[in-house]
Amino acid sequence: MHIAAAFRKPVISLWGNTVPAFGMYPYLPEEFSRISRIFENKNLSCRPCSKIGFDSCPKQHFKCMNDLDVALIFRSLED
Repeated sequence: MHIAAAFRKPVISLWGNTVPAFGMYPYLPEEFSRISRIFENKNLSCRPCSKIGFDSCPKQHFKCMNDLDVALIFRSLED
């Protein structure tokens, strides 16, 4: 994600146990931020559970990633 942003490429990023608000999001000029997408499950009370990430889910369900809309992610890749 960060390398793509450095080369000014569109970015599709998936966020699990951390959040872009922690400052780990890609820095993109405005013209690229309009065509880049961030996917995250904002409807979990257990998220964020880490700034950097864990090897496994502390709650053992990994809903932050498993519940992402895969069809929507693939459609954004096609766009």
